[in-house]
Amino acid sequence: MKKIFTCFFFLFAAAPALADITGKPTVIAGDILMVNGIRMHLHGIDAPELDQLCDAKGKKYRCGAVAKTALMDLVAGVSVRCSLKENNEALQAYAYCEAGGFDLSSNMVHTGWALADRASTKKYIAIERRAQDAKRGLWRGQFAPPWEWRQR
Repeated sequence: MKKIFTCFFFLFAAAPALADITGKPTVIAGDILMVNGIRMHLHGIDAPELDQLCDAKGKKYRCGAVAKTALMDLVAGVSVRCSLKENNEALQAYAYCEAGGFDLSSNMVHTGWALADRASTKKYIAIERRAQDAKRGLWRGQFAPPWEWRQR
């Protein structure tokens, strides 16, 4: 009986993590939010790291800091609703988040301040191509994709 109770408690305790999380966000990076004390990476995208440098018109700039500001603009003064998608091996939560009915991942890729994470979904690839063609955000200059920059 003791084992059944322990298993039941574990399953019950894990259930709230699967629920939607709604609240005022704190932006940590161009693809990371904190909502109600839960740190979530926006599902399907990868934004430059905060200290990452990019180049536009021959000048270096902190594109990770600009990406963070872009996400701050998208959530300024509004609550977000996030649905947890998964946790990776580093126990980082990935979530689909929206503000005012708009998909934050889609908007970050549309503005050019994040790239589609093809390993997790194909959903944002066409949006990324349009941002690249329009030379929005990162696409105005030269940059290393965040996953390559982290390996350096």
